[in-house]
Parts: sequence; structure tokens; C-alpha cells
Amino acid sequence: MIVTNTDLPVPEVVSSYKEQWRIERSFRTIKSFIEIRPVYHRKEERIKAHVFVCVLSLLVSRIMEKLTGMTINSISRDLNCLDVVPIAVENRKYYISSESTDASRSLKSLGLPEPKLHESAHT
Repeated sequence: MIVTNTDLPVPEVVSSYKEQWRIERSFRTIKSFIEIRPVYHRKEERIKAHVFVCVLSLLVSRIMEKLTGMTINSISRDLNCLDVVPIAVENRKYYISSESTDASRSLKSLGLPEPKLHESAHT
């Protein structure tokens, strides 16, 4: 038998349930993708700083998901294809970035430029 609270309208109950699902998903993301645990800090301020960075990472990942319409796992997989390779030519160092259509799509969705060939300032 299902018991419902007649004081709350159905749309409000459904909305609350969806919000609970989003919060639970966020905690799963923090614990897995962002790796909030294990925490090896002993001092309270370091633990607080660690949790702050993890929650900030969650915020950035959610913004990235909104901008791209993709999950943070797929964005991360796409962007992991990017690589920078150092090449030395006649005593000059150049850096060439790898290209990937998936990475290009993710970068474009985020409004970020693709990495280009550039020369090192340390030659």
C-alpha cells in the first residue's frame, strides 16, 4: 500500500524527488570521479581545503556538463586524448598538440580554443 501526503501537490513531490536524485548523483561524482576519499590529512584546515577543492571540482564539472550536454566522464575521456609532444629542431624546442575530433568538439562546446603549435620560451 502506498501512502501519500495529501498536503503536498504532486508536481512538488516529483520535483523534490528529482532534486534528491541530483544531490545523490553529485555525491557519487564527488566520491568517484573527483575522488574526495580517501583523505589522509590530519589538520582540520587541510581537510576543509580538500573538501572545498572537491566541491569546487563538482561545480566546474556540472558547468561543463551544462555547456556541452555531455557527462563529465565522456568530456574527460575526450579531453584525455589531448597530448603535447615536445620536438627539438635546430636547438629550438617546439610543442605540438595532438588532435582529436572528440576533443575538438568538447573544447568547442566549452568555448575553449584548441591547442596550437608553439615555440618554447626556454631555448
